[in-house]
Amino acid sequence: MCHMNVIRSTRQAVRLRSSRVRTLRAQCALLSMAAGTLPLAAQAPVPPAGSPSAAWWSHVQVLAHDSLKGRDTGSPGHESAARYVAEQFRALGLQPGGTDGWFQRVGFVQTRLDEANVSLALRSGTTWEPLTPGRDLRLTARLANANVEAPLVFVGYGLSLPEAGIDELAGLDLAGKIVVHVNAAPPGLPAPLLAHGTRSRWIAMQRAGAVGILAVGAGGAWSDDGSSRAGSTMALADTSLDDTRGQRIGGTLNPALMPRLLAGSGLDWSDITARVRAGESLPRAALTVSLRATLPTIKRELTSPNVVAILPGVDASLRDEVIVLSAHLDHVGTFAGPVLTGDSIFNGAMDNASGAATLIETARAIVAAGGNRRTIAFVAVTAEEKGLLGSRFFAAKPSLASGRIVANLNTDMFLPLIPLRGVFVYGFEESDLADNVETVVRARGLEVIPDPEPEQVRFVRSDQYSFIRMGIPALAFKVGYKPGTPEETTWSAWVRDHYHKLSDDVTQPVDFDAAAGFNAMYAELALQVANRETTPAWRADSFFNRPTIVP
Repeated sequence: MCHMNVIRSTRQAVRLRSSRVRTLRAQCALLSMAAGTLPLAAQAPVPPAGSPSAAWWSHVQVLAHDSLKGRDTGSPGHESAARYVAEQFRALGLQPGGTDGWFQRVGFVQTRLDEANVSLALRSGTTWEPLTPGRDLRLTARLANANVEAPLVFVGYGLSLPEAGIDELAGLDLAGKIVVHVNAAPPGLPAPLLAHGTRSRWIAMQRAGAVGILAVGAGGAWSDDGSSRAGSTMALADTSLDDTRGQRIGGTLNPALMPRLLAGSGLDWSDITARVRAGESLPRAALTVSLRATLPTIKRELTSPNVVAILPGVDASLRDEVIVLSAHLDHVGTFAGPVLTGDSIFNGAMDNASGAATLIETARAIVAAGGNRRTIAFVAVTAEEKGLLGSRFFAAKPSLASGRIVANLNTDMFLPLIPLRGVFVYGFEESDLADNVETVVRARGLEVIPDPEPEQVRFVRSDQYSFIRMGIPALAFKVGYKPGTPEETTWSAWVRDHYHKLSDDVTQPVDFDAAAGFNAMYAELALQVANRETTPAWRADSFFNRPTIVP
């Protein structure tokens, strides 16, 4: 396959710059790796001979290879990964579903603070006192070159969920104000509702007229290293889809600053932290202090592709309904600081080369099975790590030539590290997709295991949420464990030691039987959803049973 690409490009090579030639060669090298012709890490685990997970693992090895430099959004490594996935889809006989062949190009603006010229000050009464970026407040770079001066308002947890009887913004004047909220949530909320409430904080505040948002932790240590740690942020160039629009300042406050912020307001920080620990509601009040910030920024524009492939439905009455299977292809790139081990690449083998590989192998299984009544779109999205941006763009502006999206199944870091006895299914209670899940899972001797960590709000931390907020029933999956078991210890240790760390590479242990079982289950589920008689629908009592959640 790679050999044919080289032949086709030979006539053009003399007209290409050397960088383009190197890119084509790198693409060929990646394709060759999948065929086992290039060496990989010497310590990489090897699936048993004849294992159904062998092809899946070969994709993981390609996508997590050092040469891709961590697949950061907009990077050459991510572009190469996107071409690899597109080539796999082409070889399976799928149809290109992007706006540019296999690709839906998404525009972004990357922003970083001009830290040398950032200034912060807090006013109490008539006196302005300087604050130190990094020590007092860690800032988030935003699109606007912003100079902001505004009073502060404390809004408790900052949640606006009237459906759950919670609206901490009600009755407060937020117009032109900077809101301060505790970065936690009261206990007792259903996991999906909790997840949505925390994810949509700023949108509700912006609608109430706020110009900025500052979070503060109610416990734990604060590292005082004197730097702003702002890094860079990425937003969609299409500002109508920018979830931070209207936000002139954002960041995280040092809890040690809170007594100064609350002085004269009638609120007490030690009382607030005690209430958080006890899981109680929090007081709210306008504060007597104002914040002034000069936040110059440096911007650059870039694009990065979603990869979109289509398998048309065979039923004329249902083919205009589209099931989207998604997995994010990007990761977080390379480590910018000093490296002691010689490794500076965040390979992202589990996160999420594993899910992208499952997307490819699911396409293979469904093509082989045939007979999908509804159309299926296989979408490897970009910029998940930047805030679900690639899926946000696709869900809002799908590149489909025809049809409407009626369901989404998403796979992100499904963690085949432990025996497959059950699965976590995020969003399981919310739609009748659960009926399909139950049928497939039980037939395989598995079970749906309740999420043991709802406070981690995984329901909104991957790309299924982009579809949910557009009113589309969606689910996400991981290999599950029950609390108190050795599997929980393994799972939790991986999150602690490998999640977004340099060690998430192809040398880590993998349960190949679990991977094979998960992939088979996922493909069967996708085909069953594509072939069901009725259009997927939210449960009547679901909070998400509405045309859109957040426009």
